[in-house]
Amino acid sequence: MNPSDLLRVAFDHAVAAAQAECLIPHLNELPTIDGKTRFLVVGKAAAQHASTAAECLGDIEGLCIIPKGHQVSTTLTVIEASHPVPDAGSLQAAEAALALAQSLGPDDRLVCLISGGGSALMSAPLAAMDPDLKMRTHRALLASGATISELNTVRKQLSLVKGGRLAEACQGHVLNFLVSDVPGDRVEFIASGPTVPANTHQSDAIEVLKRYQIDLLDELLPWLSNRDHATPQPDADCFQRVTTTIVAAPSQSLKQAQAFLESKGVECWLLGDSIEGDSVTVARVMAETALWQRRHRTLERPLCLLSGGETTVKVVADGIGGPNAHFALALLDALEGARGISAIVCDTDGVDGGAQIAGALIDDQTLMKARRQGLDHRDAMSRQDAHTFFQSIGQSVIPGPTGTNVNDFRAILIEP
Repeated sequence: MNPSDLLRVAFDHAVAAAQAECLIPHLNELPTIDGKTRFLVVGKAAAQHASTAAECLGDIEGLCIIPKGHQVSTTLTVIEASHPVPDAGSLQAAEAALALAQSLGPDDRLVCLISGGGSALMSAPLAAMDPDLKMRTHRALLASGATISELNTVRKQLSLVKGGRLAEACQGHVLNFLVSDVPGDRVEFIASGPTVPANTHQSDAIEVLKRYQIDLLDELLPWLSNRDHATPQPDADCFQRVTTTIVAAPSQSLKQAQAFLESKGVECWLLGDSIEGDSVTVARVMAETALWQRRHRTLERPLCLLSGGETTVKVVADGIGGPNAHFALALLDALEGARGISAIVCDTDGVDGGAQIAGALIDDQTLMKARRQGLDHRDAMSRQDAHTFFQSIGQSVIPGPTGTNVNDFRAILIEP
């Protein structure tokens, strides 16, 4: 198997480790209760989660919120919404989720199957806040290069349902089964934590807005300086009724990829599953790590550097790209065609930025291939047009919607 094929199969193994089957043991062990059980299924994995829940439990009632274009057959009420930028469907979904939570009494139960993407798919502003203000804030933060944790720190303080507000609205017991797509698996940042306590506060949101020079701060201050609009305190009584389990996480996917690669005779180093930062900066650090190993170490077998997390890009141009493909471009530039080094950089949900492309593969022939076609990778970097660049040379990774989301997957393979 050539290096590119090996890396692509490793990516497939990482994705497979986070599929909906991970829910089955938990759903099969749900205890019976005297009251009613309702389901809230939201996120990029929602269609698969809803189908799996039906296979385990039969007809179920509640709400399923899926990205536009995803298909699902379920007895749940289905709402389609947009990602990464919310739309009218997102507003409808958030209001419907709140109504579902409010409809449950003390003897009832809300089972929440939540995966990454829920922040945008289920998005409504605080009562009386202009939805356009929240939308403009969301767009500004997406373009600023803020990390997912910073973005969600702001979003939850401005939301009708995030930051534990959905749990606050529910009198029954809340069972959370979460697929983590955030560095460190901090549950309060998965879909902005609608049913778990928020440990960041209004002041933290203000600090993020200042850090990234978001010029909407003056408009937002009335909402971020009034305690009446704050998320519930972590010790609030409502959270005594909440039980949370992470059923899939980036660390599990990396270990699955590691097991596959090691079965093929590759030595693997796990660099971490929660690496954040600017895509170009992190790419250059990882390129230097790979080059140092190539220059100074006698390799007896291939070595693969595995990592996860979520890097970001500050949007300053109008090309078609995303943080993973941009990372791959920066890695390509830093490696300068070094012999025997290949890499795959992909988002595990199959969507990098706003494009239906997971990311890209590179190897020691990529620069030569691009030059033969008259393409300049540095020009593509400056225009933030990574997807166009890699599609032109046939090195995009396009798996389609994967049915899960455990953040970015990066593998850099160094041959002897």
